[in-house]
Amino acid sequence: MPETKKTRKRPGRQPGTTLTREAILDRALELVERDGVAALSMRRLGEELGVDATAFYRHFRDKDALVLAAYDRVTDELADLVRELDPSLPWRTRLERLAEAGWALSERYPAMYSLGWARITGGPAEREIVEFILGTLASTGLAADRAVLYYRTFADLTLSLSGMRATVAALDPALREKDANAWTNIYAALPQSEYPAAIAHAAELQRVTETEIYELAIQALLDRVEREIG
Repeated sequence: MPETKKTRKRPGRQPGTTLTREAILDRALELVERDGVAALSMRRLGEELGVDATAFYRHFRDKDALVLAAYDRVTDELADLVRELDPSLPWRTRLERLAEAGWALSERYPAMYSLGWARITGGPAEREIVEFILGTLASTGLAADRAVLYYRTFADLTLSLSGMRATVAALDPALREKDANAWTNIYAALPQSEYPAAIAHAAELQRVTETEIYELAIQALLDRVEREIG
């Protein structure tokens, strides 16, 4: 017999189990990465867990609070790295490791990363990461105002480039392909008399990768810090 809305069995919680904050966040992450950012709603999450959507409001004020908590759950992987890093490593190495891990994280969780990278969660993972970056920069002997400036620049640089990459990765596959081929389909076809530089560099524009751009930007920033601390 065809499955109907009435007879469809919902996955999720078994009768008698407790709906915890952690279970909600786990399923929210699974849902958004599986079905995309548009799929994340209290109603849909309720269907996934087999509960009424109102049950979530005991744990989260609203959907935005859920999104921020889920994003902080993702970035807890970075907090794990921070806890495990050998404090005797050079300051630059520690920040490079964090930048590498952030880039990899945006690849593993593109949908959730695209939702949260520009936000301030205030959550435990974010607080640990902020403390780590500020402490690492302060350990170089930078003045407080310079350490804060470099902290903000490092954080905004890593988040924005990773977030851009994640946002594209979370797009519909057809849109991703359209963007990926734009340099060839659009810029390489421009009139050479009007756009000589774009035409001359069309092949290189197509070949350069987001990873190369990210690594160059991070190294340039850290080089600047090294020059300042002497």
